[in-house]
Amino acid sequence: MNSHQNSGAYLRMRARRWKWVPRSLLAITVMMVTAVQADTFGPVRYDAKKNQIIVTMIYDGTNPNHHFSIRWGRCHKLQDQLQGPPRKIINVGILDDQGNDAARKRYTKIVLVSLAGLSCRPATVTLWTPPNQYTRLDIPVPQQNLWACSGSGSAPSL
Repeated sequence: MNSHQNSGAYLRMRARRWKWVPRSLLAITVMMVTAVQADTFGPVRYDAKKNQIIVTMIYDGTNPNHHFSIRWGRCHKLQDQLQGPPRKIINVGILDDQGNDAARKRYTKIVLVSLAGLSCRPATVTLWTPPNQYTRLDIPVPQQNLWACSGSGSAPSL
């Protein structure tokens, strides 16, 4: 009889021990649904006429009012250039001011990255956004500088 009582107590103890599992799974599921999602890049292109990079940012959040700041890295000259103008690389961080916003709805926003005053050209620009999303884009010498060597400032006749 003692072993029968012990086996019943043992079963009740096991039932109590596993009683928390469904609640824990529910809590984990809720945390996953409201988890912070990483920002990512949509289409990215260089606009030569306006001398800027046009970046489509895709992000999840509770509101569409996210603002993105630009953080420029240092310009680095690539080694072993066999021909053509020396190539350079530069990293550009695009940072979301609400990067920890709960992921409730997907939004997109166009971010314009001005290249005015950027002397690090021609260059390969690596755009980065946390935690680890990257995309690369080649940026040529600005159009207005292409004709500077002619002396007249106007485009040569073809």
